[in-house]
Amino acid sequence: MPLKRDMTVKQQIAEIIKEAVGEIPPQHEIEFLNKPELGDYASNIAFLLSRKENKAPIEIAQNLKPKLTDCSIFKKVEVASPGFINFTLSREYLLKTLINASAEDYGKINLGNGIRVLVEYISANPTGPLNVVQARAGAFGNALVNLLKFVNYDVNSEYYINDKGTQIEVLYNSLLARLNTIKGIPTPIPENGYPGEYLLDIAQKILKNNIPEEYWRSFLLQEIITWQKNSLLRMGINFDNFVRESSYHPLHSLILEKLKPYTYYHDGALWFKSQEFGDTEDRVLITANARPTYFLTDIAYHYDKFNRGYELLINIWGPDHHGYIPRMKGALKALGFDPNHLIIIIAQQVSLLRNREKISMSKRAGEYITLDEVLSEIGPDALKFFLLMRRASQHLEFDLALAQKTSEENPVYYVQYAYTRINSILRNAQEKSFPSNQNPDLELLTSSYEESLIKLILHFPDVILESAKHFEPHHLVYYLLTLANTFHKYYENVRVLDENPTLAGARLYLCQIISRVIKTALTILGVSAPERM
Repeated sequence: MPLKRDMTVKQQIAEIIKEAVGEIPPQHEIEFLNKPELGDYASNIAFLLSRKENKAPIEIAQNLKPKLTDCSIFKKVEVASPGFINFTLSREYLLKTLINASAEDYGKINLGNGIRVLVEYISANPTGPLNVVQARAGAFGNALVNLLKFVNYDVNSEYYINDKGTQIEVLYNSLLARLNTIKGIPTPIPENGYPGEYLLDIAQKILKNNIPEEYWRSFLLQEIITWQKNSLLRMGINFDNFVRESSYHPLHSLILEKLKPYTYYHDGALWFKSQEFGDTEDRVLITANARPTYFLTDIAYHYDKFNRGYELLINIWGPDHHGYIPRMKGALKALGFDPNHLIIIIAQQVSLLRNREKISMSKRAGEYITLDEVLSEIGPDALKFFLLMRRASQHLEFDLALAQKTSEENPVYYVQYAYTRINSILRNAQEKSFPSNQNPDLELLTSSYEESLIKLILHFPDVILESAKHFEPHHLVYYLLTLANTFHKYYENVRVLDENPTLAGARLYLCQIISRVIKTALTILGVSAPERM
């Protein structure tokens, strides 16, 4: 099979296997190995076919091997117990594909076909400064938006401001207590209120500027919302849209009319039949005292999202919202939308440590560390990189002390330092007037370090594809750590600016591609790529 420039390495291997076996089961996986003793890639196809053919996987793999061996992209094909088929790429294929990797847009794949996507994330209650738990959703959402744009989705980001409801009332009453106390009327903060010092600062601003009482509530919310927006800007996160919960209350009557076949009254409240859509119980839309629930407004919000022309909705929610998923999908189905077009990703909790001691995250207790404090201590790059080091569904913890280190122990420093090293080499080559590497002799790249780097470069489009398909940008973090580690070993063992200018040109060409790949991946993650450190 000839080289196909528009296919990733895994896609090309899958196509070769398909030609040999016919239909490929959807569970087929091709794993990147990059282990010289085993091979570069491994397929589980023999295990999947064994169920159908009632034969041992090892037997099927052995029978398939001759059909796969006669292909120019493979140096060798081997069968590994108990039935994996391992592929080692040919040198000819490696070097031909490396030439394609020099393109400015290397790694870009048309996965999205311009589909309109809205990613909504963070959407924290405007009841106080943002903390590192909310920052995790921020880092993840920002990286996901960048990633989906990179693979040709038409993506917008959105922040939903919850400016109505019980928590806002509790917040406002907490502010009133602060105002009374400043005026010399000691007033306890309400039960389950917000004792944070930030409310004292806002109360002092209100009195200092003689703001009329009718504007206290709006001033309070605007102060906190502005604070939250500024914190996000410090973190390097920008949203396309900010929308308010209050703006969707006018849609309540329309939503109730559309949901009428799936509602009923009980004990004075209006209920949605969410059990008919897989929920554990029915849910209240209008309370017995005629108040709309948050759920009703959220339905209106999602109705509006689809009406704005978005074809795919992605919500990043906290762990306490897991039980909310069935009712929301059920409501969308009742409204006539495809619930599969709503993807909900649960971002689990973060445990922030300092010197291995857990830091409190309680907003109500007034003892938690704010996002601004973390940013001041470790900066946005380290924060985002650490927050992206686990799948969103996994609990995450990291120590601020580690994030501050300027050594290989600190993963973000380790990756950024690789990029800095490469750019130092390229500047040095320019200063010493090394010949241009526009037409490098890649046949000279013969060391094992160079072969490993080439294989990692060729694997990059597959990392992009898998990350985007499964909405998992953390794969890019581990790819970068592997690439940086391999490059640092290369730097320590191979002289890039060799006395042979032709050899130096080939190595500089390789370094340029590695530099571009690192920068592309870091940019997707929302992390800077400093040329000097």
